[in-house]
Amino acid sequence: MVGPASSRSPTTTRSERRRTDWAGYLFALPAVVITFAFIGYPLASVFYHSFTTWDGFSAPRWVGFHNFEALAHDPIFRIAIRNNAIFALSVPIEVVLALVLAYLIYERVPGWGFFRAAFFLPAIYSTVVIGILTSVVLLPQGPVNAGLGAVGLGGLEQNWLENTPTALGAIVAVVVWANFGYSVLIYLAGMSAIDPQLSEAARLDGAGFWKILWQIHVPNLRRIIELVFVINTITAFAYMLPYIFTITGGGPGFETYAIEYYIYDAGFSTQRLGYASAMGVILALVIIVLGFIQIRVLTRTRTP
Repeated sequence: MVGPASSRSPTTTRSERRRTDWAGYLFALPAVVITFAFIGYPLASVFYHSFTTWDGFSAPRWVGFHNFEALAHDPIFRIAIRNNAIFALSVPIEVVLALVLAYLIYERVPGWGFFRAAFFLPAIYSTVVIGILTSVVLLPQGPVNAGLGAVGLGGLEQNWLENTPTALGAIVAVVVWANFGYSVLIYLAGMSAIDPQLSEAARLDGAGFWKILWQIHVPNLRRIIELVFVINTITAFAYMLPYIFTITGGGPGFETYAIEYYIYDAGFSTQRLGYASAMGVILALVIIVLGFIQIRVLTRTRTP
């Protein structure tokens, strides 16, 4: 005996699907609005004002590509680009050293607790605190010069933050140290996902400590290494302001300016917000291009 048909009409099915779609749109609407308000609109505003001259108070005046032409002949902007390139050159060092340190902690070698505390400590402090402490330590009457004098190396005492090479070196060293903890934490998370039997099998075959790192862990951490590489490259270009502001203030002269610091200086010290916006557009393009190149190169090396 055949029961009554229970199939729904196509019109009812389409109506229910339409209601479900609208419910999904309504749930996503707050996230879309927040994203547009705090990311989309500011980006569009920066792009528009990069073609204007604007002091932040009066109406912006359209000047076309004048800001970008001025940047091409701006010696301070060239110094900032040079310094960002120097900061970026420290990224491979940080990527490799953080990997080695994470491996030491993961294998719990003697002294692993000290390494963990020493390099995780900066992660709990703000960059402003770290920068201020660095500027105090490197004062002419600071602990570094006092320590050199105490051990008979007074000839090496100097005003560390008034010489361009040592000032840039101090910033690079502090940035590497301050971001070490995050990189190590990411590596440790990746290592915890690797099957420990791979390392045990390698040890049984006679593989040493470092061979296990480079032949077992590194191949399994390729994606993690890509992530750390890209994050630290972005940091070298877009997160240098608090370090430079608190350690050197851009000095001596303009010698430790980075693009991000120059954007701050032009926008808020001299009210050249259109000029600062043009630098922001260039900085965003540089980061996007470098990130794309890094991902493509690292992905290509991973592909057999």
